[in-house]
Amino acid sequence: MSKKVENIGNQYTSEKNRKKQRQQKKMRVVRRRVTVFGGILLAIIIILSIMLVVQKQSNDKAAVERKHKEEQFQKKQDEEIALKEELSNLNNKDYIEKVARDDYYLSNKGEVIFKLPNNDDDSKSKSSNDN
Repeated sequence: MSKKVENIGNQYTSEKNRKKQRQQKKMRVVRRRVTVFGGILLAIIIILSIMLVVQKQSNDKAAVERKHKEEQFQKKQDEEIALKEELSNLNNKDYIEKVARDDYYLSNKGEVIFKLPNNDDDSKSKSSNDN
């Protein structure tokens, strides 16, 4: 039984062979299409993933910068409140009089200011802090 197997050359077998070849050709085309569309889909997924990571980093950076700006804004608001308070004090006659008496040793008519030795030590420490 070592004879070679031969195809029968009738119409039925040749039609079956043609159908089989057409089917194989269709399968190759389908595989190519699936491969191309799968590659395109994979490329889109990779690009979107990269964009997502970059956007996340950008958002994190913007959040940190925003927090920093809010802190600066809060400091400026506190400074503005302090300056407005100082301005209102400078418009107050009693406050100006108190500052003039305490810092510049000014007096009203008929008043005498006495400088005590304990105050001299305080003024020396003030002048050394100013330098």
